[in-house]
Amino acid sequence: MQPELDNRAKQVLKTLVRLYIEAGAPVGSRVLAREAGLEISPATIRNIVADLEELGLVRSPHTSAGRVPTSRGYRLFVAIMLETRPLGAEEQAQIRESLYQQASDIYQLYHAAGRLISGHTHYVGIVLVPRLGQGRFRQIDFLTLAQYRILAILVTTTGIVQNRIVELDRVVSESELERSANYLNERFAGCSLADVKRWLGAEKGGQAEVLEDLAADVGWSALDFEADEELFVEGQGNLLDYPEFAHSQRLRELFEVLEEPDEVARVLADVSDKAGVQLRIGEEMGHAALEDCSVVTANYRTEDDGLGTVAVIGPARMNYAATIPFVDCTAQQLSSVLSLNGPPTGQPSA
Repeated sequence: MQPELDNRAKQVLKTLVRLYIEAGAPVGSRVLAREAGLEISPATIRNIVADLEELGLVRSPHTSAGRVPTSRGYRLFVAIMLETRPLGAEEQAQIRESLYQQASDIYQLYHAAGRLISGHTHYVGIVLVPRLGQGRFRQIDFLTLAQYRILAILVTTTGIVQNRIVELDRVVSESELERSANYLNERFAGCSLADVKRWLGAEKGGQAEVLEDLAADVGWSALDFEADEELFVEGQGNLLDYPEFAHSQRLRELFEVLEEPDEVARVLADVSDKAGVQLRIGEEMGHAALEDCSVVTANYRTEDDGLGTVAVIGPARMNYAATIPFVDCTAQQLSSVLSLNGPPTGQPSA
């Protein structure tokens, strides 16, 4: 529940947050008195700031008499004081064009989206790819690596490519592998990967023909995608420009999180399954390495209806007014570019 503030207290908090976002330095009473536009004395400002501190909205760093916002203060600022505007038509068109130029290669498209976000915000831009199980089957190919090992190359309708090494219990000829791949491609084109895996699992080891049994066994092993997380991270070096990350240990911990796809996905999990733009600030993320950070996320959809996430990770004093609408627009335009070509449709034959 948000604390209730009178108009003067709201204006003081809004001014303090704005000044701290701009400069990254604790804000003193004299500066607040000059910038808040309330025509009240520094003494009165100090009393208001003391009340804000008692409410847990601001705090005083040990090395300064000034105040800085807490996570709760940022949250109140964003909830009831922040004024955001959707991007204009020209800005939206620029984002769409930047993404559209990379649309022929899904991996370059995701990299471009991450670079676009990090370049505009000067924070870390992240694109979390939908889990493979949300995608649709386009084709699969098998290549022999050794007598009992093959490489399965799976392609989804959105162009995502996944490679799996599959261990066999017998030597399989190239012609058998080719026929098995053709059987799977003809039967499952356009079907959801989750359904394909379920159907193959039910058939594996059954009384089917040799070709079908081999295809089910190898195909099921190739679709071992339950734990997969794939993401694109751009602009980690931007964090070096913010004094709050100057402490080498904190920055090292933050970089370690960004290098682990599963860890980043876990950080984003609580907000990435919700509609619209979502924001988590500082301690709200429940991760020690991110206590000085904020995360803004928005979902996008692929052409086969998979659900992914674009995100920004930056300092808690990020420019929310500029960041929130930009992340929102990028997610919308990424969905638009990904939907240019609809997925094939199909159901497995009986």
